[in-house]
Amino acid sequence: MKTVSSQELRNLRNKFRESKQHKYLSEVSLIADKESTAMFNVAGMQQLIPYLMGKPHDLGKRVHNIQRCIRTVDIDEVGDSSHLTFFEMMGNRSLGDYFKKEAVERSWEFLTSPDYLAIDPKKLAVTVFQGDENAPKDEETAMYWKNIGMTKDRISYLPAKHNRWSPGPVWPCGPDTEIFYRVGAGDLPPAGSNVENDEDNWMEIWNNVFMEFYRDESGTLTKLKQQNVDTGMGFERMCKVLQDKDTVYESDLFLPIIQSIEKYTNLGYKNNQRRMRIVADHLRTAIVLINDGCIPSNVGAGYVLRMIIRRMYYNLILLNDSVSDGYESLFNEAIAFFGKQRKLTNPTAILQAIKDELAQFKKTIANGSKLLQQMIDKNPAQLAGKDIFMLYDTYGFPVELTREIASEKGIKLDETGFQKSLEEAREKSRQWTKEMFKKGIDRSKYLDGVQPTKFIGYDQTISESQKLIKDFEVDGQRVLIFDQTPFYAESWGQTWDKGKIVLDDGTEVEVIDVKKYEWVFLHLVK
Repeated sequence: MKTVSSQELRNLRNKFRESKQHKYLSEVSLIADKESTAMFNVAGMQQLIPYLMGKPHDLGKRVHNIQRCIRTVDIDEVGDSSHLTFFEMMGNRSLGDYFKKEAVERSWEFLTSPDYLAIDPKKLAVTVFQGDENAPKDEETAMYWKNIGMTKDRISYLPAKHNRWSPGPVWPCGPDTEIFYRVGAGDLPPAGSNVENDEDNWMEIWNNVFMEFYRDESGTLTKLKQQNVDTGMGFERMCKVLQDKDTVYESDLFLPIIQSIEKYTNLGYKNNQRRMRIVADHLRTAIVLINDGCIPSNVGAGYVLRMIIRRMYYNLILLNDSVSDGYESLFNEAIAFFGKQRKLTNPTAILQAIKDELAQFKKTIANGSKLLQQMIDKNPAQLAGKDIFMLYDTYGFPVELTREIASEKGIKLDETGFQKSLEEAREKSRQWTKEMFKKGIDRSKYLDGVQPTKFIGYDQTISESQKLIKDFEVDGQRVLIFDQTPFYAESWGQTWDKGKIVLDDGTEVEVIDVKKYEWVFLHLVK
């Protein structure tokens, strides 16, 4: 396999798809449009929903691009060898044109041909859909893999949770076939090794989704009027593979910024990998989100951006909190570096947005540190779990900072008590949900006469014109219902929006969950 830089990979991908008569599709903003049920663009195909359902596309039936995406569902995993909050997805689509056979053959050609990536076929394995009540076992796709040279022992049949894909709760979807690259020890995988029996030693690099169904809000699948192919190849993961690096962070997409973090923290990457990776990933994500028009706030995408910037910063100060300019020079270098990969419209405004957010966060840290010190003064032997939880839950003070400060002062932490308080809060929410949504409950005492809530979150994330319809408690949990809301309710795996509400009397409450029952949005607040 030849070494391929990130820019070379972009060029090879474009060249290959153009040779297969695909037209380049301009990418869209990271912030999902009002037609989407997601907060961000989580996949390259989101802008193509109408065309997957049969609407003719101006570019024809074959399109390709490299779409920037945001996913934060796995944010706690960032810092390992592969998870990222911002990533680029190389995709090609057939809109009612070619289907399974051509998708398999072209994937194989691009990966293994000496004219393109020249990957050893012996280092590849695939998965296909094992079938369920909605769709049969995908023997057809398995046959095409065998026909081009994939050995039988490298093909795994997996269930829908692995091999059926949709980018959101209500969208076109379908079974898929996924391609994996061997990352285990040794030059080649042992005989019989595949994704099903040796998962840890294989890394997914490409996904071909056969979009032939539409899933509605009830979860019902119906056949689309045309068969489509939607593919996704993770750009960062392919750079890792093609540059023979242990993780994506050692590839040319990240290594220069990791080196800058080393320089400004005066620490080595080897012994601080997780924190430096979090800083690099979150800083990159913040830069591209601000570039696309997102600003830190307490609602929607702005709230996610706020949490990303703050998580980036407290990991930085845990590495070294005595940098003279507060890491402004690092931020400038990161903006310049990532600007070479993707054009940034206003680097100065990006830096200012980060600085403004950190100015607020530093106040949170200062207040939390003061409260923490007061707690330590009262009990210098051990910090109570309920106090750790209060700092985290009420004052937004990161648990990681509490642990670090306590460690420096030789103070023990009641981690068991903290986890107990955390679990009690979660259990309270679960019990409320159980009470509110269990079968047979008389909901009329809560929702009698309440009309469906108008959801306005597709167009705006801040609203001042809503009317409070109902304010009540269930098992100690306060619930607010409005005539309209910008807060997205938890649905089909898509998490709810977080933020704050200022009531007519000036009281500010935090939204900790949003549920939906018969189109009435229930705002759980504290």
